[in-house]
Amino acid sequence: MKFYEKLIILIILFLGVTIGTAAIIGVYSRTVRENNPETNENSLILENINLF
Repeated sequence: MKFYEKLIILIILFLGVTIGTAAIIGVYSRTVRENNPETNENSLILENINLF
């Protein structure tokens, strides 16, 4: 494959991963908000994330 074909494939793959991640976070935040109505509408708390 030529360079431009590889570049187009990588751009499409990057956009797909980005849109997929945003969709997963959106569904998660909607379900958290529906299950816990007393939380603030503008806040999103991601639980059980161990960074260290």
